[in-house]
Amino acid sequence: MIVKNIVKITEEQLNELYPKLRRYCQFLTQSTWDGEEIAQETLFKAWLHYKHQPEISMAVLHRIAQNEWIDTVRKRSTEPLEAGSEYIYDESKQIENRFEVIHKLVNKLTPKQAVMFALKEGFRFQINEISEIFNTTETAVKAVIYRAKQRLKITESHKTNIPIEQHWEIEDYEQIQNILHESFKAQDPSILINSIPYIHSLYPSSTLYMAA
Repeated sequence: MIVKNIVKITEEQLNELYPKLRRYCQFLTQSTWDGEEIAQETLFKAWLHYKHQPEISMAVLHRIAQNEWIDTVRKRSTEPLEAGSEYIYDESKQIENRFEVIHKLVNKLTPKQAVMFALKEGFRFQINEISEIFNTTETAVKAVIYRAKQRLKITESHKTNIPIEQHWEIEDYEQIQNILHESFKAQDPSILINSIPYIHSLYPSSTLYMAA
């Protein structure tokens, strides 16, 4: 599915996107202050690198913000530790690791692959449990997990991401990414499982559901 949320690259239109981007960055960083800084840096880099192109997707803006936040967390984790700051260091590393995992899932896999892989490898669900959640066969789940692992290997070896516009609608991209963050942060798979029926591309009754 081609993402329809495309905007012309002008400074004025980037500024119009700022409120929505800021909300996303505040969720991403879990901080009003950090979210503001990441949003501003994202707009600057988007304008710097894409101003000569006719259009840009919201997914690209999100990707710039994600990379900017990863860099910020990494820098903080390498700064000299003051007395009593070990907890901050550990928390920063946890945020960085969690974010990098989710970043790989949503940028290298299809929606179905990302969610099933998260349940299998992230929360250690059994194949039969996942098949029940998705109301499908164990064989189908095994096939999805296998394709996900193969795609991760290929994209990792070539250091590249798949064009997410081919597999994601922007609403699902944002929704699944947010749900994965909440679920992994709370270490509660029910947050993810309970959300599945409300995600268009994952709804079990869809006739397109089991398409790869």
